Amino acid sequence: MNKLDLKPSHLRRIKSLAVLEDSQLVTFLNYIELVSYPQSGPVVKEGQRGDSMFLVLEGELRVFSTQKSGEMLFLRILSAGDSFGEVALLTQGLRSASVEAVKPSLLVKISAASLKKLMEVSPPLAAQFLYHLARSLGRQLGDVTTRLRANREFANAVTFIQ
Repeated sequence: MNKLDLKPSHLRRIKSLAVLEDSQLVTFLNYIELVSYPQSGPVVKEGQRGDSMFLVLEGELRVFSTQKSGEMLFLRILSAGDSFGEVALLTQGLRSASVEAVKPSLLVKISAASLKKLMEVSPPLAAQFLYHLARSLGRQLGDVTTRLRANREFANAVTFIQ
């Protein structure tokens, strides 16, 4: 699929875009890039500077971090509808994890430059996108907090048993 074939219905597969109207999605198409990655293809690398986020249209991706020991720490699997790289889009900072395609994957890429143009041309659409982006980040932060709490409780229980 190329960008010209992309329709609003395709973008509705992505959770954060599903609430937008067709006319908004048609406008949004002007600010994105469609990229594909083969199986085992690296998408982003931990520690590298980033300035874009990705929305998964098709495929499956693995998110992982490399420990100081060189061991890979699996973080999560992404599939159609998911997104990643939100923090890099907003901060243009270093990537906190690596992402690679587990299966051939088709992604929508949104760069900081494109987001800036969208904010200039269509502030209401940009505001709605950023609102849903913030909600997604909030859910992810809540998930991480829950996992950290569970890990701490587990570690405390193991310590107590010993």
